[in-house]
Amino acid sequence: MSEETYMGVPRKEIPWSPIVDYEKCNLCDGAPQCLKFCPHNVFGVEEDPPKLEVENPDHCVVFCRSCRKVCAPNALNFPNKPAVLKIIKEKRGY
Repeated sequence: MSEETYMGVPRKEIPWSPIVDYEKCNLCDGAPQCLKFCPHNVFGVEEDPPKLEVENPDHCVVFCRSCRKVCAPNALNFPNKPAVLKIIKEKRGY
């Protein structure tokens, strides 16, 4: 798992993880590249029916979006970065 906190805020309180667009995700024709690519075990594959799932959202490194590079165009999306940064700042008392 990645860090327990980010900028002094508990990771579980930060809404940052991939959002799967199931209309665009084709599981890379049976070999999901994001599953192989992410070293933090964020993804898993549901068996029946087979589909990608965000199994460990709190393992996603805050503001990382690298997995998008290996997936079908726009199959993975992320929350709005400025909005998440605002949440972090509010939780820190800024």
